[in-house]
Amino acid sequence: MDSAALLDPFERLLADYREGNLGDAVEAAGYFKLLVPEAQGGAGLTLAGAEPLFRALGRHAASGEIANGMLKRVLVNADVPVELAAVVAAVQIAGAGETLLDMTIAYTNQRVQFGKAIARQQAVQHQLAIMAEQVMLARIAGQLGCANGLSPGIGQAGVAKQIASAAVPAITGVAHALHGAIGITRDFALHRYVRHMHDLRVAHGSETYWATRLGKARLDHGEVPSLDFIRDR
Repeated sequence: MDSAALLDPFERLLADYREGNLGDAVEAAGYFKLLVPEAQGGAGLTLAGAEPLFRALGRHAASGEIANGMLKRVLVNADVPVELAAVVAAVQIAGAGETLLDMTIAYTNQRVQFGKAIARQQAVQHQLAIMAEQVMLARIAGQLGCANGLSPGIGQAGVAKQIASAAVPAITGVAHALHGAIGITRDFALHRYVRHMHDLRVAHGSETYWATRLGKARLDHGEVPSLDFIRDR
C-alpha cells in the first residue's frame, strides 16, 4: 500500500480528534497495522515507507505510546529494541520541529514592530534560517535511520537520534526567542510542542548517550579506517 494514500486521512484524524484516547482512535482506524504485512491484514509498509506517518505523529505532538504500539504490533508484542525506538523518536522530533517552524514563521509574519512584520528584519530571518536548517537536519537523520528497516544497527540508530536530539535545543530556543513572552503562556500551543520535543530528545537515549555509544563502538574497531567504520554500520 502507498503511504501517500494513508497520510492525509491520518493527518485529519490527528488534527480533528478532541476527546477520549487518541490511541484507541488510531487503532480503530487500522493505523496500528501500518508495518504489518498485507498477508496478515496490515498495510505492509516498510519503516521508510511509514516515515511520513511517524513524522505526522510528531507534528501533532501525539503520545509516543502510539508509535510504540505500531512497532509492537509488527514485532508481535515483543519488546521494541532501543535502536528501533530511537530511530522512530528521531522521526517524531523532525515532525514536531516542522510544526514549531510553521508556527514561528506565521507569528513573525503577524507580529508588527516599527511599522513592519518582524519577519522582515534581517536578524529574525537569520534565526528562522537556523531553525529551518536544524529541522531539515533532523528530518534527514530520521529518514536515513529508517532506510534499513526494522533492524537498524547502532550506526543508523545512533546517528539518527544523536543528530535529531541535538537539534532540539536549537529549534526550541529560536522558537521561544522569536515568540517572546507569548511563547510561555498556557493558552498558546508553543509550550506543548517544546515539552514534547524535549521528552523525545531524551526518550530512548539523548544525544550524549548515543554519541558515547557511537564513540565506544568506533574505538572497539581499532585500526579500521573511520570511513570504513561508518560504511559498515
